[in-house]
Amino acid sequence: MIAAMTHAPAPSPVPPGPGAAPPFPAAPAEGGGTRLGWALGIAGGLVALCCGGGLVAGVGLGVTGVQAINERAHVAVGSYLDALQAKKYDKAYELLCEDEQRRLDLARFTSREESRPDRIQSYELGEVELQGTSGITLPVTERYTDGDTERVVYRLAQDPKTTDLEVCGRE
Repeated sequence: MIAAMTHAPAPSPVPPGPGAAPPFPAAPAEGGGTRLGWALGIAGGLVALCCGGGLVAGVGLGVTGVQAINERAHVAVGSYLDALQAKKYDKAYELLCEDEQRRLDLARFTSREESRPDRIQSYELGEVELQGTSGITLPVTERYTDGDTERVVYRLAQDPKTTDLEVCGRE
């Protein structure tokens, strides 16, 4: 007799036991949108903080720089006018820029200042004005011994050796 051969199904694989790793990790089912929102919010906050901080720092440096130039201009022109008031013409001459000193020697400068009929009695310094490439100017209200008052603008230049501001004429 011929035995009938039947084909039996293959046994099913044995399921993995406890601690066995799945063949691939499953994606999280919930909370993905929340995490993404938090991540984008934090990243945006950091970008805003960095850019905003840079903007504030830039504005602060600009304001501080203008104040520093204003103080230096007040010192330069104030010292110059104080020397003229005290008739210390050699000291006032030293506070002139090189171009002015080349144009006018100390003897001519002293003679010019001594011959002025209107001596400075007092003065009031204004705020520095930056004139782009043409330099720095400082308006000054001068009061003279004869009672007149005049608004004068002093031109200033920076000494390339000392970086101090110097008087370079008046308008």
